[in-house]
Order: sequence, then C-alpha cells, then structure tokens
Amino acid sequence: MGWVPWIGIDEDDTSNEEVKQLYNETRNALTGEVSDLTRITSLSPEVAKCIDSLCSAVYRNASGLSAREKEVAALVTSSFVGCVH
Repeated sequence: MGWVPWIGIDEDDTSNEEVKQLYNETRNALTGEVSDLTRITSLSPEVAKCIDSLCSAVYRNASGLSAREKEVAALVTSSFVGCVH
C-alpha cells in the first residue's frame, strides 16, 4: 500500500489566492520549497503565517550558535522526534 496522506494541504497550484500568497511569502529563497510545516497548516493561512514568523524569529535570533551549528541542532532534534524529512 502506498503513502496515504491524512492531513489535508493545499497544493502549489491551488486556486485559493490567500494560500498562494502564503506560499510565495514563505518559500525558501535558496531551494524554492515551501516548508512541510507551512503546508500542513495551509488550511489556516493566518496560523501558518504566525508559525512561520515564529520559526524565523527563533532561528534568526538564536545567539551563540553559528549557522552550521543551528542546522546540526535542527537535524538532531528532527531525528530525535522522529521527523522523516
């Protein structure tokens, strides 16, 4: 049996203009990808924007760590909580 998603998301080609704007505003500048967290909260764009803003603020303002150390911490944390991405 293949993967069956159980959380509804709006795809990139959605007709919902609010979600299109959300995806354009939160798209990663380097990869062009929209985060999974933004996608799974896309059915509530206002919530998705708040979560994205919080994540960005925490990441930007984490003092004492280099960019590389932040990425390693994110990787270890994701692995610890069972994130598959």
